Amino acid sequence: MSNHLSRSIAIALGVASVGPLAVHAQDTAPLPAGPDAPAAENESTETPPSGLAAGGFLFFPQVTVTTLYDTNIYGVNGSVPIIKEQDPPAPIEDETADTVGILSPSLAVRSDWDNHELNFNAGADLARYRDNSDENYDDFWLNTDGRYDINAVSNLFGGLGYTRTHEDRTSPEGAAGVEPVQYDSLDAHGGYARRIGQTVLRLGGTAQQLDYESGIDATGVPINHDDRDRDIYALGARLTYLRSPQIQPFVQGSVETRRYEQLTNHFETTARPGEDVDRDSDGYRVAGGLAFRQGTSLDGEVYAGLLHQNFDDPRFSSITTPDIGAQVNWQVTPFTKLRGSIDRSLEETTYWVMPDGVQPIFSSSYLYSRAEASVEHRLTPRTTLSALASYGQVDYQEVDRTDDLISAGVGIEYRLTRNLLLQFDYRHFQRDSDFRDPFNYKANQDVYNGDLFDGNYQRDQFYLRLKALLYPVREPAVVAGTFSGLSDTRGSGLGGGFYAGAQAGVSGLATDTTGPRGEQGTDTASMVGKGWNTGLFAGWGLTTRNNWYGGIEIEGARSGADWDHSKNKEDSRTFSLDMNDSWGASLRGGRVLANGALLYGQLGMVRSEFDTFYQANDAPQNAADDSDDQNGTRYGVGVDVPAGKHLFWRMGYSITDYDGYDVVYDTTPDGVDRFETREGLFRIGLGWRFGGQDYAPVDPTEGDIGGFYAGGQVGHTLLTSDLDAEHYDSDEGPYRLQASFGNDGASTGVFAGYGWQWDRIYLGLELDVENSGAEWEHVREPTGRQFSAEQKGGQALSARLGYQLDNGTLLYARLGKARSQFNYRYRKGENPDNDINRDVSEIGTRFGLGAEVPLTPNTFVRMDYNRTDYGDIDFATTHGNTDTVSLDNETDQFRLGVGYRF
Repeated sequence: MSNHLSRSIAIALGVASVGPLAVHAQDTAPLPAGPDAPAAENESTETPPSGLAAGGFLFFPQVTVTTLYDTNIYGVNGSVPIIKEQDPPAPIEDETADTVGILSPSLAVRSDWDNHELNFNAGADLARYRDNSDENYDDFWLNTDGRYDINAVSNLFGGLGYTRTHEDRTSPEGAAGVEPVQYDSLDAHGGYARRIGQTVLRLGGTAQQLDYESGIDATGVPINHDDRDRDIYALGARLTYLRSPQIQPFVQGSVETRRYEQLTNHFETTARPGEDVDRDSDGYRVAGGLAFRQGTSLDGEVYAGLLHQNFDDPRFSSITTPDIGAQVNWQVTPFTKLRGSIDRSLEETTYWVMPDGVQPIFSSSYLYSRAEASVEHRLTPRTTLSALASYGQVDYQEVDRTDDLISAGVGIEYRLTRNLLLQFDYRHFQRDSDFRDPFNYKANQDVYNGDLFDGNYQRDQFYLRLKALLYPVREPAVVAGTFSGLSDTRGSGLGGGFYAGAQAGVSGLATDTTGPRGEQGTDTASMVGKGWNTGLFAGWGLTTRNNWYGGIEIEGARSGADWDHSKNKEDSRTFSLDMNDSWGASLRGGRVLANGALLYGQLGMVRSEFDTFYQANDAPQNAADDSDDQNGTRYGVGVDVPAGKHLFWRMGYSITDYDGYDVVYDTTPDGVDRFETREGLFRIGLGWRFGGQDYAPVDPTEGDIGGFYAGGQVGHTLLTSDLDAEHYDSDEGPYRLQASFGNDGASTGVFAGYGWQWDRIYLGLELDVENSGAEWEHVREPTGRQFSAEQKGGQALSARLGYQLDNGTLLYARLGKARSQFNYRYRKGENPDNDINRDVSEIGTRFGLGAEVPLTPNTFVRMDYNRTDYGDIDFATTHGNTDTVSLDNETDQFRLGVGYRF
């Protein structure tokens, strides 16, 4: 979603905007000099400025090379099936991942004068997709702005810019083309500022011209975007009262004109004429507010007012709505900065719907309300951490559609040298829309069945950047000890030698089954089962002088994990899997942390016993009922935390990939199925080290873990859907099907929260935003039922109650609510009109436990295991003989995260 209009009004006033394309006051019309004028931010006379100096200017050239992995480059709901024969042609609706290489050269030029100011900026983003070259783009920009100081109390300011860019695929206006929509933006602004006694008056105006390029759809039919070309003009004024350097009230207002080059023409084809829409409009914004500044650590502004827009087309109603905005910049510590903003704007759109299939309804615009917060912390002289989160709501006018936009992310920047920066960023995007396809072309050409939420999508992006600053970078000297880093004092860690212990936890099995059915047919499914796991372990290890650890461990365990599938029909099948004893050996390597805890990874081999039962109901005499030992490769992570001279406790998670095997359950060629199983195993253990060293705990946090924190995490999710259904086959039945379907998948996410501490007791409230790749399906080909469930991710709010040990480790329990989006499909027969394809947001109860181990006084690593019960969802098909289905969904999730406390 663009924010051109907010930017235009902000420039017209010569003040800061809180939108994503913000232009700050100091870049356009700074407050004229006076006795109460605030000092410039970061003003310093001790360090010479960075940049290449030449002829009164400072030059800042730089080049950035980015590798981007995008899990959903089109920003679409992958639950929506594609119908190539659809008329009109459907937009791209496959969730497609790709890797993108981006080259970004840029040059900034700043004047280095005592009076007046002149700036230039130029740059480009040149992107190449590995597998989807139609998405390649070459964006660039060129702009200049400046200020002429007439005297000590007045100045003129202005600027001119040109941008060539593209529209993101998530825009409803540009999703149908085979290539992204490109457009040009020509911007100009100018104004006058004057100090009059204890007030400052700013007058300004902007002009913006937008020129869109037309495209083509997948069938080669042209898509007209010329009717989106428009000019936007704005005039504004702002009067600020300099009551004090700390608080400055203001009033502001602007008027705006939007003029399109031509009437917007919808769905014109050779078979039917288009329908013209006049999108010209005029409007105004008025507001009053306060600008504030507390020294150099806190500044910002807040305002409230009214936004009004009137449209020339009589089909569009005028809009009058509250206008709000705020921004704050808070230097929490010398190395931590927090930013927050709230903004509202009225944006242009050519969106339309046809709910009855006959009469279109056009949207005049959409009201975009947005809140954003970000934090940045300089962990060491070379390392900077960051986190951000935003929530926006898009309310389309005239039509019934509202979108919730959620994004969150974390990042880390490491200075390889003063001029070379390495950056890693993770971003999660999510749109939750109440929009349903009016035609539902994908399932029914004539009747709307209301199953699909086409507007939803989830998207994750991973950035790895190498930035080269091609100019001298000069920074103030850093005082030793001011940054949080690894502690010089270390606790007595987990040394080498022999150890042994016991452990218990939860085992989860995910099995892919594949076998022949009928004449040249196949049946594939994913099953899941869970159960308790108990066992013993013993090992030996060695810790080096620089605190690295290596060792070997053997273990034995008994698992109660099982799953089953049964249907009381004569020619159906009944089968199950039970896991019993396991024996294994692993190599372990890791590092002993400052508080004495061992953070390790493991890699090893496991041999486990599985009881497999499989029968064709009409041939029980040939059933398979076997116990088989299967080999598996195990890899995992964990932490051992000392609790005394000899005693330690551990928490860990492992994934084991077992060899596949065939199950023969009949004498016919069709009587064989193949099982391929994976195990996710979470365990907590208690161990004893022989010949241990004296216990001298060191707490890097010094017992203080309260306050704000944020971080990122990756995980492994096991989705279980206990299915209970009644089926009819060829007018016979009902037959009852009971089975534990499910599968595992990776998850990513970010978290943020706040905690309170009383001595060693901890209580906190935490918000999670996560994406999940867990999905399962049952596919019967060429005929038969096909059904599936997919978890796409969502948000969770939970309370954490914990206890901090004497070495700074926090043990906690979690209880809260999680909201997750699921997609369900159910297909039976040849008529797609009766299929189920449904997106549902479900809310479940989440409980779990975890541990946070300090890496530094503020940085911690987290291991977290939770279970979420989403309850039942019921639905029935509309076939001649109705199938009824009930699914009880539950997820088990382990997450490994890194966070920072502010």
